[in-house]
Amino acid sequence: MSTAEHAAASPLILGTMGWGVPVDDGEGPHSAGPGAGADVALARARGALRAGLEAGITVLDTADIYGGGLSESTTGALLAELDPAERGRLRVQTKAGIVLPGQDPAGGGATRYDSSPAHVRRALEGSLSRLGAGAVETLIIHRPDVLTPVEDTVRAFLDAREAGLVRRLGVSNLGTGRLLSFQRALGRLAADGTGLACAQLELGLHHRTLVEAEVLANHGAAPATAGAADLGRVCAEEGIELQAWGPLGQGRFTPGSDGSVPTDPAEAAALASAGGPAAVVAKVAQELGAGREAVVLAWLLKLPWGVRPVVGSQDPARLAACAAAPEVAAAMDAAQWHRLWTAARGENLP
Repeated sequence: MSTAEHAAASPLILGTMGWGVPVDDGEGPHSAGPGAGADVALARARGALRAGLEAGITVLDTADIYGGGLSESTTGALLAELDPAERGRLRVQTKAGIVLPGQDPAGGGATRYDSSPAHVRRALEGSLSRLGAGAVETLIIHRPDVLTPVEDTVRAFLDAREAGLVRRLGVSNLGTGRLLSFQRALGRLAADGTGLACAQLELGLHHRTLVEAEVLANHGAAPATAGAADLGRVCAEEGIELQAWGPLGQGRFTPGSDGSVPTDPAEAAALASAGGPAAVVAKVAQELGAGREAVVLAWLLKLPWGVRPVVGSQDPARLAACAAAPEVAAAMDAAQWHRLWTAARGENLP
């Protein structure tokens, strides 16, 4: 992605984890007839992509294991439907490095992590085949493989980049030390001195570990972080984009049919009196004239780390609400931000 393209990129990423996966409606995913579940799933994903495009989203996030490959194949099929201008706006990032029991060529019966050069290349080529693409923007190493030296994985990426299969490398779900090992290895081995494109991990009002590890240092309430306490700061200093997966907490803060501002007085009163963090989110949404999804994401965007949320909803109304998050973050003041944090924690700060 060029500098101009990056500057124009949406601060949100559209996650495709559930794309193409039939949803059981209580009567079975294929209750309307043979293939109906797959047709419905494809239509849902198509609606999510259209909502994402309308929201200005420029990056799609997937992985080789999502839906057993359905996410990637569905993403590829929907991208092929777009006109060239729309397709040209979008970049795809995928992940490799988790081997599930049923997908293990070695016949293993347990999930394992594999970032060996052979697996990385095989997984990337499989992803490209399912996506119907010659290359992806970013390959993200999904989980740390402590049995494979970081330099070996980096060399595998550089070989794939040289072959024109991928442009950038990212990592996810690891601590600061291993992230810096990847960053330093790239700096040593890449002829152009390239660095990591992104680091992805779970982060949101429901999963505040990085925030509380930094703010509550030397306090009994400080969480254990498995070596990731300073990951946000380090990513900002190193120029590594910090991506937050699961930022909406599976909708726990935004109950209801969509994430819009409650306009019905009875609905607004019910939310406000319900208690708990969802009520505080609803109250702040009313104060800011914003959707509740946007408020939850704005809490992340206020952090000084340049967080980029990966939104996995397939609900067009929720995605439309999410699109306003940058403007809501700009309008949100420190008192509102702390009210949301306190409500999510369930207790006052020390």
